[in-house]
Amino acid sequence: MLAKTSFQNLGEAMNPVFIKEMRQYFQNRRMLLLMGALLLGEFVLTLFFSSAMSLNNQDATSGVIFFLLIICGGCILSVFICSIGAEQRFAEERSDRELNYAMLTTLRPASIIWGKLEGALVMLLCIFSMLLPFLTAAYFMRGLSVASLLLTLYILPVLLLTTLAGIFAGTFGLKWLSILYFIGLLNFAIGVVPFGFAIADELIDGGALDLEFWVYLLVEYEAAFLIGALFFLLSVAVISPPKSNRMFWPKLYLFALPTLSLLMIAPYYIILAGPDYPHEMFYVIEYLFCAFAIAVLAIMSLFEPPGGGIRINMKCPRKFIPRCVHFVFSSGFPGSITLALPILLVPIVLMPLGHISGFARYASCGFLCMIASFVGYVLLGLILSWRTRLAPPPWLWVIIFELVANIASWVPVSIEGNMRHMPDAYHVAMMVLSPTYCFVEIVDNPRRFSVLACIISLAAVAVLYLILFPAIVKAFKLHRYPEHAIKQPTAEMLKKP
Repeated sequence: MLAKTSFQNLGEAMNPVFIKEMRQYFQNRRMLLLMGALLLGEFVLTLFFSSAMSLNNQDATSGVIFFLLIICGGCILSVFICSIGAEQRFAEERSDRELNYAMLTTLRPASIIWGKLEGALVMLLCIFSMLLPFLTAAYFMRGLSVASLLLTLYILPVLLLTTLAGIFAGTFGLKWLSILYFIGLLNFAIGVVPFGFAIADELIDGGALDLEFWVYLLVEYEAAFLIGALFFLLSVAVISPPKSNRMFWPKLYLFALPTLSLLMIAPYYIILAGPDYPHEMFYVIEYLFCAFAIAVLAIMSLFEPPGGGIRINMKCPRKFIPRCVHFVFSSGFPGSITLALPILLVPIVLMPLGHISGFARYASCGFLCMIASFVGYVLLGLILSWRTRLAPPPWLWVIIFELVANIASWVPVSIEGNMRHMPDAYHVAMMVLSPTYCFVEIVDNPRRFSVLACIISLAAVAVLYLILFPAIVKAFKLHRYPEHAIKQPTAEMLKKP
């Protein structure tokens, strides 16, 4: 009786969205058929490879092939069920007003996203639990080491990120975004699969269980945690009420992301740093996090209005400094673009500390030039949309600028036939104007004029921000506590009936 009561109390205390998700998972016939097909296929493969080994005892690759087939099958099924399935179901709920319980429930938006994530994680663990007997059978075949079983530890963070990205894509409830997510998932898989096979080959040899192996594994989990937390916060922001200060936590997290990543990287730098160790690797990791934070903040600013509205102003502090802080982190493009500018300086400050020189320095400057060029286009789009009041939205202006810059950068090349014959001034100008051309230069051969292009791009960003600054000041004047918006109650109103 006590156990039954405890179980009922546990069920009442659990997230109702998680309970609904689990019911939908196990009541979905297509999902059950996929899981049954996976188990049947793995059973047939077990019989096939067992028979092959009994006929040819000298075959030492049967266990390796069988092991990789099991892992690939589990990953594909996990992506279809936990990533694509969660995205499709959430998108259908968000597009239908009768099913969109995000607007019909008293649950907080964070509880809704957390319930979705819990359901996907439970299914992910369930799928890999079903594969454990087959992984054990593969281990007793030839060619495998104990270290090869640790490949699943590398896979789980990647599957977690794809699931969170699917939930984020589903929050918008748009069919074209679902198609775009599926295309992006395919491109991501194409880029990750070769890297995964390289790790699998190293683990199967059994010679990777050293200090660097565990360090890289921990770095992967920390990177997955940092990026996954951003997807979670953005998903919560999308399903939050439109008039609320829903962008506060994503902006605060993005502004703190370079510091958080630096604190996580610093211990590894202290432990592994040595005369023969590549110091640039730690700088590159921090560089990528900074670029990621800048790009997300810039993209967010393209879809935000100047101010947040009366509900945000009601929480605005009255003092000047707290009011400035509240203004920067509240919903509205002034805060997003203002937070992105200081992060541009982080890679420059860290460059001397990272022992960056020569080829790495040119590549870093070129990459920073690419990010600064994109931020410049965002600033220019915001200027044209909010200062001149032209019709196209900021995001459309950025697309137009990108197309024009790419066409302008490749027309002379197509005429000359080889961009290496173009003068240095042309390369500098094109790196400043075209982020795509800048990326090609970084991959091809970063040269000394990357530093000059980087300086010009940062200067252009500063000038464009000064041009946009009057619009930011105007938005700041409107961002104040509405002292006269709510009338004070009179004595007659306070009288009891």
